[in-house]
Amino acid sequence: MRATLVPLAAALAAAPLAVAPAAAEPLTLEAAIAAAQANSPRTAAAEAEEAAAAARLAAARGAALPTATVAASVGAGRLDPRGYFGLEAADVSPRAVQLAVEAPLFTGGRIDAARAAARAGLAAAEAGRDLAGALLAADVAAAFADLAAARQELALRRAQLAEMREIERQAGLRFRAGEVPSTEVSQARARRAEAEAGLADAEGRAAGAEARLVALTGAPPGELAPLPPPPQVPATAADAVVAARAASPGLAVASARADAAAAQARAARASRLPEIGAFAEAASLRDQFFPDYVADQAVVGVRARWVLFDASRHGRVAEGEANARAAALARDDARRTLEAETVAAHGAFVAAGRMVEAARARAEAAEAALRSIRLEAKVGMKPQLALLDAEREALDAAVAALRAEGLRLAAAWRLKALTGT
Repeated sequence: MRATLVPLAAALAAAPLAVAPAAAEPLTLEAAIAAAQANSPRTAAAEAEEAAAAARLAAARGAALPTATVAASVGAGRLDPRGYFGLEAADVSPRAVQLAVEAPLFTGGRIDAARAAARAGLAAAEAGRDLAGALLAADVAAAFADLAAARQELALRRAQLAEMREIERQAGLRFRAGEVPSTEVSQARARRAEAEAGLADAEGRAAGAEARLVALTGAPPGELAPLPPPPQVPATAADAVVAARAASPGLAVASARADAAAAQARAARASRLPEIGAFAEAASLRDQFFPDYVADQAVVGVRARWVLFDASRHGRVAEGEANARAAALARDDARRTLEAETVAAHGAFVAAGRMVEAARARAEAAEAALRSIRLEAKVGMKPQLALLDAEREALDAAVAALRAEGLRLAAAWRLKALTGT
């Protein structure tokens, strides 16, 4: 009986060609990440938030500069003093122009606090942009690895189904020739049906994985390049935690938000103090009160304003202080969560590496066993069922090896996103 399964290495090499259209250049993981970052609404939104934060900082800085205003009015009417001061009724055209320039001298810390809050807000937006990019890269790496594994599994399962159909055909021929009982035909038929179900499941996995990658990159992936090695990550969980504390974009976001909330609380408390500013005004009046009335003036001085009582001020101060406490607690919680997630991610990466080694050893052993059982089945030393089971074991081991490679790559990129490395 002829029973040959496509060798694992050959099947893996042929997998992309079997299911993906020809392309000039295979899509690499780096190119997929670049495409996702260029087309993702997630990163575009983060960049827009950064631009808005930069604009708020520019506005906060401008609050310390002088302001200049011009007010003007012109009208036409009739004035009737009824003989007062000997004036008779007359048509008038009142005109007024006033130019005022004012610069803050003392604001009780309002301006400094507003600028500090705006700077912290910009830092939070910049960290948020970095976080969005890191998480997007991790998502793309996971989707890329899933699709690569799914396509290669699909090729293996197609080869297995072809093999099972051939085994079923030959079992039928041998049964009709009286060489084997009907049990072998039934067993071959069952394994063929199992292979068909596995192929259908693999097709669904491949379609779902491709859809996820398309959603991230914005374009069909075409042929995929081989999986790259995982990126460099800290060697130990302790090193990963240290790196995360120093450079994690997520923790940077929480810390910057806490700084912004503290600055806003200072600004609220500063509203209890007076405001002092220097001003210069120039005005020109025509026909403002009587016909032919003229008045020009220029004034410089200092103006102070102090709100001694404001019923809502206490509430604003209390709200600002409460927001500052909440943001500080959120930062502490983010640090603890980050440390736990980093340890878990490092553990997942180490475990995935061990899974890769074990899966490769299992696949090699299963392939060797399949070769031996295939020869033994040919000379009648092993029953047909043993060969069918060996075929299935070899396929399961090969698929496990593929998935372990993808899990290790995804775990490495997830750890990279958490640590900011």
